[in-house]
Amino acid sequence: MPDNSDYALRPSEKLDVLYRLFRGENICDLIDNMDNTSVIGLQKFMWETAAEFGIISRKHNFSRKEITRKMKPTQQFQKEQNCDERIYFCKGTHCIHSNSECARKKIKEHVKVMSESIREYIETEQHNETFVQSTLS
Repeated sequence: MPDNSDYALRPSEKLDVLYRLFRGENICDLIDNMDNTSVIGLQKFMWETAAEFGIISRKHNFSRKEITRKMKPTQQFQKEQNCDERIYFCKGTHCIHSNSECARKKIKEHVKVMSESIREYIETEQHNETFVQSTLS
């Protein structure tokens, strides 16, 4: 199994994701054409980007809970999938190799929520030159 550093998007893929975010395009469509390792890389990059943009936009008022509270609770997701794994194991990174269809579905839902949050941060700060400059540097 690859270690955490193996789950990284290439710089060109990251740029494509950022371009799509700033244009308001659907990021989830990318998942359908990615291999499992890249899907995990996308999820990781989206978390990093959401946190970075959230901190820039919200300053000290940013919390990951701002994003996670919009996500479907794990118990509910598992029930909908008829999954009997222990709740701790219901992570896209855990199931991506054993049940990639389910893991991709969960990651897609998370990426959708994260991209909506990122777009909210972008819209909030779109007229703030400091935000634009800090994201480009």
